[in-house]
Order: sequence, then C-alpha cells, then structure tokens
Amino acid sequence: MKKSILFVALATLAMSASAQWFDFSQNVHRYSIGFNLGQAGNNAHFHDFGGGASLSIWGVYVDFVTTGPMYKYDNRLASINDPASVRFLPDSTSTIVNLGYQIPVLPWLRIMPLIGFNVNTSGHTDLATHSAETTGSSESVSVQLYHDYNRESRWTYLNYGGGISVRPIKWINIYGVYTIHAIYGGISLNLEAFAKDELFDE
Repeated sequence: MKKSILFVALATLAMSASAQWFDFSQNVHRYSIGFNLGQAGNNAHFHDFGGGASLSIWGVYVDFVTTGPMYKYDNRLASINDPASVRFLPDSTSTIVNLGYQIPVLPWLRIMPLIGFNVNTSGHTDLATHSAETTGSSESVSVQLYHDYNRESRWTYLNYGGGISVRPIKWINIYGVYTIHAIYGGISLNLEAFAKDELFDE
C-alpha cells in the first residue's frame, strides 16, 4: 500500500514538474458556468439540501446555493372554514452567496478563497393559497401549482471558506466548496474552450 501511494505521488510530481505553477495568465479569457448541489445553512437557523449555480469570469468566481421553503410545492390542501384543517405550516429558507477568485495552482488545479453571506428566513407556507407558474412555449405549456410562503423573520450571517476545482478535460471542471455555512459540489463548463472545441491540451 505504501509503495502504491509513493508511486502515485512520484507520478504526480513528474507530470507537474514541467508545468508552470501559479500562472495567472491562465485566467485570461476564461469563462465558465456551472450548477451545484449540496447543503446550505449549516450552523445557522435552518439548513437543508438545495441547489444553485456558479459563474467564473477571468478568474473572478461567484456562486449561490438555496433551499426551501420545503412546503411550497406540497400537494396538501387546507380549508379556511375547517378549524381542524392545518392551514399554516412552519417553513424556512436558506440562501448562500459567495464571491472569490480562482488561483491556478497548476493548469488542471485551482483553489478558491471565498467570502459571502448566508440569509435565513422563517415563516409559514399557506396551504389555503393556490398560485401557479407556467413554463414552456405556446405549443407545450407546463403549469406547476404552489403555495405562498409568508416570511416572518430573517437572519443574515457572514460566510467564508474555500473551494477546489479540478479539470479532468479542458472544457469541464469539477469543484467542491466548504464554508462555515455550506458544503456543496458541482460541475462547470469552460465556455471559451468549449466554443473552440478544444477538448484536450495540446
């Protein structure tokens, strides 16, 4: 086992020996967009699994991940005139927004110091309300019903941490983020490299 670890370490060093470390010119004309999944709101009022997106332009990185209200698309209905009917369900939301910079350690490896904020809200989802949102074209319309969420309280927390991004091929990045209020990962597309169809380094 120790020999295997030593072999992998030596192979990694050999592959990166000829690469230029901390070459910030690699961020020039670099644009990427991605999607992430993970937990938002750790060590805060409310936390749950959610999703979001990321954007990187010339090394400047911004992302968000959000979750809740969990009862918004609940199928249950409530009657206002029925005292036994549960109308208001306690509910919460959590939203993380981070800003940082991608530091190119190696051509395939970046680290990202991040700072941002976490917004938590609490309130009630009103099962007696019925709203709708439509998506699609005139030929194919999709309608999704939802209940209204009534926010009653709000908390804002400072958020900070870091992330790491690995590029297995030139136009794909896999990244993970860990902060004091969230942990999530995602995948992003290097738009500039993808547009040129540069799948691998020369």
